[in-house]
Amino acid sequence: MFKKFTNKSKRLCVATAKKGVGKSALLQWLKVSLPERYPQDLIIKVRGSEVTRDAFNLTAELHNPNDYIRDWMIRLCALVNREIAKNIGFALTDDKITLVESAELEGYKSKNLVGCLVSRFDKLMGKGQPLKSSVKEHLELLKRIDNPQVWILIDDLDATFQNTNKECLALSTFFSACRYVLQDIKGVNIRVTMRSDVWPTIRRFDESLDKLEQYVDEITWSEKDFRKLLFRRIESQSVELPFELPKREPYFTNEHYEEKAIALVFVPKVRWGDKDVYSYKVIYTLSYYRPRWAIQLSKLAQANATTRNRSVISKEDIDDVWGEYGAKRIADLVAEHKHQCKNVEEVVNGFRGEDRLLNRDDLFKCINNKILSHMGVYIDEKKVTSPREVGRFLYRIGFLMARSEDEAGYHHYNYSDMPDLLSSRTTNDYGVSWEIHPCYRQALNIKKINRSQRKRRGLAV
Repeated sequence: MFKKFTNKSKRLCVATAKKGVGKSALLQWLKVSLPERYPQDLIIKVRGSEVTRDAFNLTAELHNPNDYIRDWMIRLCALVNREIAKNIGFALTDDKITLVESAELEGYKSKNLVGCLVSRFDKLMGKGQPLKSSVKEHLELLKRIDNPQVWILIDDLDATFQNTNKECLALSTFFSACRYVLQDIKGVNIRVTMRSDVWPTIRRFDESLDKLEQYVDEITWSEKDFRKLLFRRIESQSVELPFELPKREPYFTNEHYEEKAIALVFVPKVRWGDKDVYSYKVIYTLSYYRPRWAIQLSKLAQANATTRNRSVISKEDIDDVWGEYGAKRIADLVAEHKHQCKNVEEVVNGFRGEDRLLNRDDLFKCINNKILSHMGVYIDEKKVTSPREVGRFLYRIGFLMARSEDEAGYHHYNYSDMPDLLSSRTTNDYGVSWEIHPCYRQALNIKKINRSQRKRRGLAV
């Protein structure tokens, strides 16, 4: 999946993911690997907070989408200007020098962006910005590069995004600006990361973004990836372990070998629900498919096993640290989404002691009785007036998952899979039930649901 991010023919790539999945790692990898592949290219890596209007002292009022698009194009050009200045050792004394006027943008059409901006520095001579001889030399070197390329890497573009019309417009027009830049101007490659719940939100706000859907990829990790991840961690530390990794026999598949290695550290299988499953699959589920969380959970379980003088990590060790681990996950959830809802911690704690699986009516009843009757809740700066709005927010941030059940089993859906759920007052959302994700349950004393309760609530047994 990541190979396309280094491909010059893929001029725009957007990676969406939840926290702890690898968005920042991806861009850091690009920051390191792109100069090795393309040593003459300019590589610019910034955070979303560094491309705000304030970061460029832009104060003009924006009235319509075209104003926002031009504003984004000016900011993208300013990023390149700053990088050129840094590369040639030219100290910019005025931020306005880096800004491009709308009229100039028109002149850049069908031309190379870096070439146009390099030429722009020449024009600074005689305007209170004398160029040193060393700066002139560097400029001449840049001019000699045939078709110079620039890579703009923006991490967490949506860092403080709130789901308001104003912010949806500001963010959606960024992608429209990217489309115009890539269509009209040569030598630009853009890589962006953002949260997985934000893209579906702005995609529904602005229909024109359907043209960009092909450039968006969700970073996901499969059970197979997690097995390999745990194996690689064990393999990299095998010198310090009190045992040797198994020998690779000719008849071993990679899967077989990795499972045997993991079984030296974790018990091979544990009881999960009504069946025995591999330990790495439990780690996969409890980590919410996030590598960073998987390693944190494994380290906590390892410390517990060491304290109890166990030779391998067991299900009991995972159970012992589940509550502590869950508290860390709630803290992460609060830190990530507090800018959207100041009460998010109280809202989440409102589910303490509830069943882990709720139908729509019971979900709304819980929210009314334990949250809305005790506090005023604001989500994205708007006061909540119904339990559905709270439920939808919790679904959007991943605290709740949708679960459908039939004779073949059950299936889980998150917001990026089915963003329409809980958006209407008149539908029952296909009769799905709502499940609190396992990583949060122990910390909130969430009850297990037995067969009689499931029948009473009209859920599949």
